[in-house]
Amino acid sequence: MNIILENLCNLFFELSNEDRLRIFLQLNGKALRMTQLSRMLTLTVQETSRHLSRLSEMKLVKKDVEGFYSYTPVGEQVLRLIPGFEVISKHVEHFNTHNYSFLPHTFASRIGDLVNCTLTDDVMVGFHRVENRILEAEEYVWILSDQILMSSIDPLKKAINCGAQFKIILPIRMNPPAGFIDHDDEKFFEEATVSKFMERRFLEKIELSMVLSEKEAGVVFPTLDGRLDYGFGFLTTDKLGYDWCKDLFLYYWEKATIEIPEYLR
Repeated sequence: MNIILENLCNLFFELSNEDRLRIFLQLNGKALRMTQLSRMLTLTVQETSRHLSRLSEMKLVKKDVEGFYSYTPVGEQVLRLIPGFEVISKHVEHFNTHNYSFLPHTFASRIGDLVNCTLTDDVMVGFHRVENRILEAEEYVWILSDQILMSSIDPLKKAINCGAQFKIILPIRMNPPAGFIDHDDEKFFEEATVSKFMERRFLEKIELSMVLSEKEAGVVFPTLDGRLDYGFGFLTTDKLGYDWCKDLFLYYWEKATIEIPEYLR
């Protein structure tokens, strides 16, 4: 067996034991003695000792002169990768029916940042949360969408009138929904753009949808046939998940153009 593959198999094998993984995760952020770990995880001292020996042999943990166990630098790196596996294992069906292949590698490798996010499976709840996110915004709202949601127009106008700043990314080519923007709406959005309350940019292709305020972020992904699935989405107020969404929005914002497409002229 290839030595690199062998090492990888050994690592997965050692962490595949539930008690050993519990011990490893328990050390997150603190150094503990064997007896403390044994008591906290209701394991015998003998079991705890055996698991710690195996983790030490894999150079994932180390013991200091006072008998405290903590992570090695290797252990710290392994710990950072575990949330990604946790997110995927927690939502296997979702990941098996949705496309994430277009995500830039930087964000795919950070998928574990969504570990504390909530996955909703109700389209009406999702749209309601979007409207509330816009209405309750005090500082800003950022929107990335492949379509214009008519239900969000009035909340958006109210939020702008209350002083919220907007960044919106839309497709360069799109058929606006029937009844989109009457004369008064068009004038309002033109004035909001000129006054810098709203910045609009455009992408050739939009493969996911996001709505962020300073309080909450939500993101939905496409199904395997490429349709955005508004019935499923990750919602988060957790800083780690929020920063993932915010960074991803800014990634697309930098790639977008400011040229106004025909349907908005």
